[in-house]
Amino acid sequence: MIPAQFKKLLVALEHLTDKQTKDVEKFLKGDNLIQPIIAELEQRMIDEPECPHCHSCLINRHGKSAAMQRYRCKNCTKTFNAVTKTPLARLQHKEKWLDYLQCLINGKVLRASATDCDINLKTSFRWRHRFLQLSATMKATLLEADETLFARSEKGNRTLERKPRKRGMKAKKRGRSKEDWVPVLTVRDRGKHTYEAIILSVSTEQLNKELEGKILKDSVLCTDGFRSYIKFAQGNDLIHKRLDVAAGVQVIEKVFHIQNVNAYHSRLKAWMDRFHGVATKYLENYLGWFRFLDTNENPNKNNLFKAQQHLAGT
Repeated sequence: MIPAQFKKLLVALEHLTDKQTKDVEKFLKGDNLIQPIIAELEQRMIDEPECPHCHSCLINRHGKSAAMQRYRCKNCTKTFNAVTKTPLARLQHKEKWLDYLQCLINGKVLRASATDCDINLKTSFRWRHRFLQLSATMKATLLEADETLFARSEKGNRTLERKPRKRGMKAKKRGRSKEDWVPVLTVRDRGKHTYEAIILSVSTEQLNKELEGKILKDSVLCTDGFRSYIKFAQGNDLIHKRLDVAAGVQVIEKVFHIQNVNAYHSRLKAWMDRFHGVATKYLENYLGWFRFLDTNENPNKNNLFKAQQHLAGT
């Protein structure tokens, strides 16, 4: 660098903000996160090369864009990179992804996350729902099943056909009204493996649809006395332990109960309170967010990033 330009640079450094100063220090120390992130993303294409468009494994390198390797498929001739057709596609500022994931780990709201990562509020919203698309699988033998209800919310909808409700208003109808409540089915084993699904109703038909292929035959299913669970267990060759909670029967044979799943619902509801209501269309993403935090022994940004990478590879 020309000495005169270097002097101007030194003068400009005096006007940096505290955050900008820290960023410069990280850069000078070689603490640049973007290269490890890109390396992690592109490792999948090295281990299992596959075109996301036609799923052919015949691909060639095809230059670089935004510091990422691009590829070209020999079969369909389309170009792509390691995140094409994944939740991470077209997201920018990769160097801030891990910081944002840490905000997710800490359960921060959108505005606080945007401030901490120095990004726009709209970007914070977009990133949250991209990073929350985590997969969940469940194969277990001793299972607890129960459902919990969330208030139906059209938060953010500008084309409501009904009059909007104020926050905190009570539902118009008691019980499981489809207009006011959204049931969330939760099946959980003693090893913290959890499967959740937003369902239309707690019917035998819905249970068969959501849990098909997810529970091994001859598994032990612990539920309350709801009739749909009885028919579901009979139709799927499951050993059913039915608890008459209303009559005070909460444990059978000192082993079988649904306290685990009920405690999970209690923690979930308490955690969700910080968001002051979640739009129903995004509820599944928030369920996945909490599920990761609750079932991971060491929830940190690196683990969450690797979980997202696992989803990208499926």
